[in-house]
Amino acid sequence: MWDTLPDAARSIVKELIIHGPQSRTALAKTLHLSTGSLTRLTKPLVDAGLLVERDVVHDPVNGRPTRPLDVAAAEHRFLGLKLTADRIHAVITGLRAEVIAAKDEPIDDHDPEAVCRQARRLLDELTGAPVVGAGVTIGGNGRAATQVGGELLVDAPYLGWHQVELRPLMERALGVPCAVTNDVAALAHQHHWFGPGRGLRDFALVTIGAGIGYALIQHDHLVAAAEADLGMFGHLVLDPGGPPCPEGHRGCPTAYLASRSVEMAAGLALRREVGYDEVMRLAASGERSCRTLVRESGRALGRLIALVATISLVKTVILAGEGVELARVAKDDLDAALTEHRRGLPGSVEVVIEDDDFREWARGGAVVAIQSFVTGSD
Repeated sequence: MWDTLPDAARSIVKELIIHGPQSRTALAKTLHLSTGSLTRLTKPLVDAGLLVERDVVHDPVNGRPTRPLDVAAAEHRFLGLKLTADRIHAVITGLRAEVIAAKDEPIDDHDPEAVCRQARRLLDELTGAPVVGAGVTIGGNGRAATQVGGELLVDAPYLGWHQVELRPLMERALGVPCAVTNDVAALAHQHHWFGPGRGLRDFALVTIGAGIGYALIQHDHLVAAAEADLGMFGHLVLDPGGPPCPEGHRGCPTAYLASRSVEMAAGLALRREVGYDEVMRLAASGERSCRTLVRESGRALGRLIALVATISLVKTVILAGEGVELARVAKDDLDAALTEHRRGLPGSVEVVIEDDDFREWARGGAVVAIQSFVTGSD
């Protein structure tokens, strides 16, 4: 029945998924529908079991007893996958992206078909119930090809992939519709529907870790961008006299914030190899060279957030990624730089620092699958 839903009915389902159970009166007001139209649209959904009526409560709008409508969230499950250079992260979620089961493991074989078979095995291990759809998130370059069908071809150098038709391979292995998308874009969708961006029409997402990522939600929609354009974000000039990144750009976000750049700079100061987490611990404990390095990176991050907010006109910037601990350790320096580059106006931008958890990236894949299922889009 989902396949034949009119757009107005899909809007009702989307509203209930994101914001939870609501009375018919509240739904009609939010979606600018008459109560008659709302009843006409929701009755077949209730009859089919796609929507359910909750226990009687008093309608906050008119004070009358009512049975709020809700989605049958437990009846629909989704698989979310995040692929890194050496691991595959998988989650099973419900219709509201709540994680039901999760597992990650090393990638056994980097051949695309082998990765798809491993994904199928993980799916079987995580749930005995069928899933409705799947979403795969992947870093690197994924671009629309010009060949028959315009299939999305995936470039993932860290996996050794070039122009791989991943979606049909994954759909054959999993036996369900599958969406393949950029990992940062998927994470932005997740935060928009179910995270700190829920209810916001506009916000930006900045991710720091192995790479520097960026996504922008405006007017409730993700701003589409080519992978090549997004790749430039990590090489904006923040300070022409700053340190060089591996590509030779001075003072760019990659030079200040990428985990490898931080590790190399700290290693030179300490005269030994050091991991990113250790650098953060040393900086937090007051070790001089690491503290100086992390404070400088924090100021660069503050400048980057100021730049993003000023150009995009958003008032909320969400920070995420495996390197986000830097934002906590250098929070004072980040805030000072952000205020300085926002003409001395403290609090003009809200910065939300998310947890470092690769399950969230996999959950982003599930959210993309949920959105495709609910809205009927590819």
